[in-house]
Amino acid sequence: MADEVKQRKIEHVNIALERDVSAPQRANWSDIQLVHQALPEVDLDQVDLTTSFLGHTLRYPIFMSSLTGGHPDVININRNLARAAERYGLALGVGSQRAAILNPELAASYTITRENAPNAFLIANIGAPQLIQQAGHPPFTLEQVRRAIEMIQANALAVHMNSLQEAAQPEGDRNAVGEAAALKQLIQHIDRPVIAKETGAGVSREQALLLRSCGVSAIDVGGAGGSSMSAIEAARSQSRGDARTMNIGQLYRDWGIPTPIAVVEAGTARLPLISTGGVRNGLDAARALALGATMVGIGFPFLKAASESYERVCEVIEGIVSELKVAMQLGGAANLSQLRATDIVVTGATREWLTLRGFEEDLKAMAQRRWRRLQKSALSSSPSSPS
Repeated sequence: MADEVKQRKIEHVNIALERDVSAPQRANWSDIQLVHQALPEVDLDQVDLTTSFLGHTLRYPIFMSSLTGGHPDVININRNLARAAERYGLALGVGSQRAAILNPELAASYTITRENAPNAFLIANIGAPQLIQQAGHPPFTLEQVRRAIEMIQANALAVHMNSLQEAAQPEGDRNAVGEAAALKQLIQHIDRPVIAKETGAGVSREQALLLRSCGVSAIDVGGAGGSSMSAIEAARSQSRGDARTMNIGQLYRDWGIPTPIAVVEAGTARLPLISTGGVRNGLDAARALALGATMVGIGFPFLKAASESYERVCEVIEGIVSELKVAMQLGGAANLSQLRATDIVVTGATREWLTLRGFEEDLKAMAQRRWRRLQKSALSSSPSSPS
């Protein structure tokens, strides 16, 4: 099984880089509009992007999403990502560490991150399906999970939820019964905060509340709109002549909750949120943060850049940061706290979904944040009526 997992890791990277595996369903970021401020009273060069996440201060609210590891050929990719995370003060996640748990010889593709990012916020990564009994293998032991954390001296552990990917994977783990109980049990026995991470299908309000009850410290909504793991698995199935699984992967390529919707729904749990899924520029990032995300997770753009060079990763980061600052200035926000209090108008399919799901009053409140503050201020400052 160790060789099987190792091979799967490099296939995932190669397919993501060589084919169009984006979800046909747009992330719908264009449905989220910041209300323009003609006199923003913000110095663009002084915009502060510092954020706090799980007790750590980060220079920028950008998470280099859990991408890869588990094969010697991806060591340079993780090295480039780690160097950039260290330079810019970003959070960085590694891909699933299952390969190195099964075969310690593959650990170098993960340990390279801490070696090149001694001060960065690193997030270890295991799968929820591997916490329970599967047809082909037993669940991970607590010692194995701790080994994943220690492997990169992680600041936190991501437990990724990928039922869609497993269903579309030729050798996937199909059982999902007992994952919530296993997650809750795991959290009680490790000394790192746990982030529940979806992998492209989003997190609903009800699931976010379930995750909170399990004890997770944060949620990565991993919404639909970015790279589709279902599409990646369909490509792998096609190469193996597995028509049945390939058809499943293709059919469910656009399955899931779009990322902006998932941010609003998951916000019900009142936990730190990472908005991953189809974030492609600084304006998308601003929209996600204004909706309530603590950080934005970006995957494919960083994977592509890191496969080219460290310098290219730096260019991508600086571009996103510059674009984000412009959006904040035009929205009248000098820091992230002010961005989350700025006016945003939600339209289109995103509004239709959220209205039907019971968030209509929340959407109105988002669109009138400034106006309501002005009204409240006016009432509090008006002279009392004579008795």
